[in-house]
Amino acid sequence: MSLVNALDFSGKHVLVCGGSDGIGYGVASAFLEAGAEVSITGTRPADNYENDFRRFTFHQLDVQDPDAITALAAKFIELDVMANCIGSVLWKKEEFERAGFEKIININLTGAMQLCTEFYPLLRATQGCIVNIDSVVTISAALNNPAYSASKAGLVQLTKALAKKWGRTGVRVNTVAPGMVPTKLTVNQSGEENEAAFKKTNPIPRFGRPEDIAGGVLFLASPLAAYVTGQQIVVDGGLTL
Repeated sequence: MSLVNALDFSGKHVLVCGGSDGIGYGVASAFLEAGAEVSITGTRPADNYENDFRRFTFHQLDVQDPDAITALAAKFIELDVMANCIGSVLWKKEEFERAGFEKIININLTGAMQLCTEFYPLLRATQGCIVNIDSVVTISAALNNPAYSASKAGLVQLTKALAKKWGRTGVRVNTVAPGMVPTKLTVNQSGEENEAAFKKTNPIPRFGRPEDIAGGVLFLASPLAAYVTGQQIVVDGGLTL
């Protein structure tokens, strides 16, 4: 393996689920810059987003619909990397209600499981890999988001279980835990005032950026991580220290 070319994904087929916005879009853009052919998913039609999708193949997908996941997998002939960046959260203590709790678990954990299993045959054929996106709430739970915290903690254990099951077939499964990255999910925690307070306490004195998370994902998807599976890489600027 040449270290010089380890992050060259030319000729590789990459699917970034939840790649239409936020961290997912950052991950998808990084793979594109690294030479990959990149497909992305979003819950809304492509023209309902502000981002530019012209260089991607866009698929509308709601992971709450199991048939839709199966149908998406059937569209692919080859796949080298699947990055699961799907995630949702409910505010105003809605996650303490059963309906809200089940919705978030269904999206963040059950949906992730089906994505992994549906695309596993393609990844096995190419000796590919999966990179899931969890969260630092797996280390320190979110105060008002029990479902989000539980689903992301479950995603870490799911990652380990699948890595253990599929390792002998050549498929690696890892996960990245982002810290504070301003996105639609964290809109009530970002902003200039919150960032100023964050800078005073975080070892790396700034909020994270999508490209910071993308760096961890590309590493795990590359030959540099050929002997890494079932692991969680925390990319939080030292937040959880």
